[in-house]
Amino acid sequence: MKSLEKEYDSQVKSENPNSLPTDYLSWSAKQKQEFLWNERIEKSQYEQLPSLKKIDVIGLFLTPLRAKMDYASDAAPPNWKKAIHAHASVAKIQFIPADNTPYTGLFKGADYGLLRLSVTGDPSDRGFAPGLAIKWLIDSTASEDFSALVSLTGQGKNYNFFANEFSNIVPVVRQIGPKLINLIFMRVTRYPTKISLKRLGEIDQQGRSVTHPVYPTQLFLVPSQTVQFSESPGRDFRNDLATITPGTVLFSVYAIDSNQADNKTPQSEQRHNAQFIGQIKTTSEFIASSYGDSRLFFRHQRFGK
Repeated sequence: MKSLEKEYDSQVKSENPNSLPTDYLSWSAKQKQEFLWNERIEKSQYEQLPSLKKIDVIGLFLTPLRAKMDYASDAAPPNWKKAIHAHASVAKIQFIPADNTPYTGLFKGADYGLLRLSVTGDPSDRGFAPGLAIKWLIDSTASEDFSALVSLTGQGKNYNFFANEFSNIVPVVRQIGPKLINLIFMRVTRYPTKISLKRLGEIDQQGRSVTHPVYPTQLFLVPSQTVQFSESPGRDFRNDLATITPGTVLFSVYAIDSNQADNKTPQSEQRHNAQFIGQIKTTSEFIASSYGDSRLFFRHQRFGK
């Protein structure tokens, strides 16, 4: 695998400077969101949706996954290919915090985000397995991202994207497919089924560091009843998402911290103890685009040390 890591390093050094403007990092969060949306996502919107792809297990094995953990940019490295979650729809979002949230940084509010909703692979192959990635854009510094799944195995023939809750931590599954993918990701993280939320509590939307950060261990994103679709199979989820209007509350967000989190406690019981901390609301329509599929990049934060 060393050759793959060297290839990744060389790609980073030779990245096309035109992928993002040279002074992009210094922009405000609002400017970054407007640029990514207006100049990249809208301008590359599909006239006809491409077919959903099967999970590319071999491609995932050959991917230099260290980039997924260590590459801090809103644009993917050159020649980056998505072996899973290849096709998606993206919308602009904001996080509206609850008045009594105990958490700091971006959990106190974030007005300029991008939400990417995708499925792991072609649902006709291994069932409907939805996932999401969120990018919070920050003034004058790199964005902070996190991702969440319903589960490692999805929800079978239920094609309602919002049928179940999403979380940054999902239970380990002993089936061969998820076990194989976990082993691949364990090359770069000890906890392949967990995403850290630490950085989201350490910095606010204005790019200011928090002196005494407080952040949750686990989030539960609970879909709103206003965005429910038919469970019937055979539809393209991107057509469903295109019907969601700006100003829609997609998720109520619940959280537990390290004092509540316990690997020995069933996730359903931990969810019962979670505290409501805010809502995620759309500020645009959903768009399926080539940039959202191939260039928009979401970093995974390693869980634990």
